[in-house]
Formats: sequence, C-alpha cells, structure tokens
Amino acid sequence: MKDLTKAEEQVMQIVWEYDQLFIKEIVDKMPEPKPAYNTVGTFLKILESKGFVTRTKLGNTFSYSSAIEKKAYTRKSMNGLLSNYFEGSAEKLFSFMVQEKKLNMEQVEDLMKKLKDDE
Repeated sequence: MKDLTKAEEQVMQIVWEYDQLFIKEIVDKMPEPKPAYNTVGTFLKILESKGFVTRTKLGNTFSYSSAIEKKAYTRKSMNGLLSNYFEGSAEKLFSFMVQEKKLNMEQVEDLMKKLKDDE
C-alpha cells in the first residue's frame, strides 16, 4: 500500500465517509477554500492509480468508492509512525502524548482500563 499526500488523504477521508460519490459531491464536502472540480478529478485519478479508489461509469460521469478500508490505511500509517518516530515502541508514543498534554490522567486511566478488559 502506497503513502498518501496530505491532499490525497483529505479526499480519501471524504470517500471513506460515504459509500459512493461523484466528484461534485466530494468538492462540496471539502473545507473552504474548496479546490477546483478538475483538481479533485486529478487527485481521484492518482488515487485510482494507487489502488485507493475504484470508479464506476454512471451516465456521462463516474462515481468513486473506496477500494481500501480506512482501518487498513490507519494501521499502516500508525505502524509507520511508530517505526519512524518512536523506534517501534507504542510506549514511547504513549509517553510522548502524555508529555505533550494530548492525554490527561482521566484518559490514561480509561486506556488502562480498556487494556485490562481486553486481556
């Protein structure tokens, strides 16, 4: 599975949220300032070549659907993040999140409870 650029990932987040979309619908769901229709079309062609979306011809246009589940891409991205920035250690990632105040003690305790429940 290839990596996505920030712009490609922005398009994929919308595609993942819905089953099937036309380019105009994707553009409408994008934040301001909205990219041009042709720009989104170009990203979708790239995403199709990377295997992330499939397209189906409907009349004179195409609809786009996800070919890769969001969870699979998330797993790949998180594994890359762990290996590239935290020496493969989830503990180092967790520690970083606490130090950066991205997790408070209540959240840490909740995560600990979930870990214990999964055992």
